[in-house]
Amino acid sequence: MHRSLQLGLRPALHSSSAGIPRSGCGFAVSRPDHLLGELLSLFGGRAKLVMAHLVESGKLTLDDVQDAEKTLRKHSRKEKER
Repeated sequence: MHRSLQLGLRPALHSSSAGIPRSGCGFAVSRPDHLLGELLSLFGGRAKLVMAHLVESGKLTLDDVQDAEKTLRKHSRKEKER
């Protein structure tokens, strides 16, 4: 399989584009929700396992978790208003 297809890029146009993918951005940028789903599937579909891995690897700090809590609170307020 061609590397660009493995990365999720669309095939290049056959006219004068000469190997330039159709989309201006890669798969990960154009479909972040799909990328997140794939990441979660690697960890059994559970966000807790992903977060635990990030904490254990030092990639997620207490400040990051507090920012996430603030975002969740804002999101839940918006949902209640609807």
